[in-house]
Amino acid sequence: MSERVGDIKEFMSIIEKGNDGLGAKFILYGLKQIFMDFFITVEDFTSIMLKELKKYKIGMDMKQGLEILKVQHILDEEMFVFLNKSRLMRNRIAHRYKEPSKEELLTFIEKYRMDFEKVLEIIKQYAVIE
Repeated sequence: MSERVGDIKEFMSIIEKGNDGLGAKFILYGLKQIFMDFFITVEDFTSIMLKELKKYKIGMDMKQGLEILKVQHILDEEMFVFLNKSRLMRNRIAHRYKEPSKEELLTFIEKYRMDFEKVLEIIKQYAVIE
């Protein structure tokens, strides 16, 4: 997760410098993949926390899981909103229906730039590193 958050910052920095052309196309592709990796970690964290809380149910969708984490005070309202919007963006990228444009993805990441790091801090609070 730390690497993905760092990658997002690095990619945004490169894009802000005005890379156009073929390089920008590969940068956008890479940014989509990094975003997907970020959200996979969020999904894993959500599943682990739900199991620890004994709230996990087979067939539960991600939004329901996030709502439980909010009720359990693991996520505040701001993080819930960010992660729910990230879930929708992830679905659009992964399933390619209504795939976000380059501008839409960049606007989303820029708007929520600090929230990526806040999620990382939340996960670190609950991680047991041996």
